[in-house]
This record gives sequence, structure tokens and C-alpha cells, in this order.
Amino acid sequence: MSALPSPLTTRLQRPDYVDLVFGIVFVWGTGDLFSTFAALYVTGIGAEANPLIRTLLAHDPLLVVALKGAVMLVVGLTLVRYRAAVERLPRWRLWLGGLIGVGTVVVALNLYVAVAAAGV
Repeated sequence: MSALPSPLTTRLQRPDYVDLVFGIVFVWGTGDLFSTFAALYVTGIGAEANPLIRTLLAHDPLLVVALKGAVMLVVGLTLVRYRAAVERLPRWRLWLGGLIGVGTVVVALNLYVAVAAAGV
């Protein structure tokens, strides 16, 4: 007789702290940057809702790359530095996963704006 398969909850691994930090930095850094530029390409600077980003785009788009890169570097290093403190918080995986989720929604909205404006 074969053994019963283990429940789904025991087969799924909880994400590691470093995986979650990488996810935050990737989604909020790379994903947001590329989706912002995709929307910018189709809609122009006037459609950017963030006044700081709109101003930087008007001066030089590389300033946006530098700003987002610097912010994600600081966020990533801060989360790594204070790992022990974060892991003592109740439901810390939920909080970090929530940040990834919110960032994913932001990226999806940026891409929706780009696709809708392009008429695809």
C-alpha cells in the first residue's frame, strides 16, 4: 500500500527571510522601475502621479533609475541589518509578503496604464 500524500501545508515551504527581502527589492525596484518606464513610453510624463518622479523624469530619466536604485539599496541593506529584530515581530512573513503583494499591484497598475494607453 502506498502512503497517503502529505497535506499541502506540509509540502509548501515557508519563504526564507532573504527570499522575502529579495522579493521586495526586486518587485519595488526592478518591477516598479520597468513598469513605470513602460507607462511613461506610452503616456508621457504628464500621466505620472508621483510629483517627485514626474520632476525627475522631466530633468533626466536616469535620475529615476538612480533614485529607485538608491532607495532599494537602503531598504535591502536595512532589512538585512535588522533581520533579527524583524524576525522577532509577530507575523513578520505576512508583513514582508504583504509588501511584495502591494508592490506587485503597483507594477500591475503601471502595466495596465501602459497597455490601456497603447490600445492593445
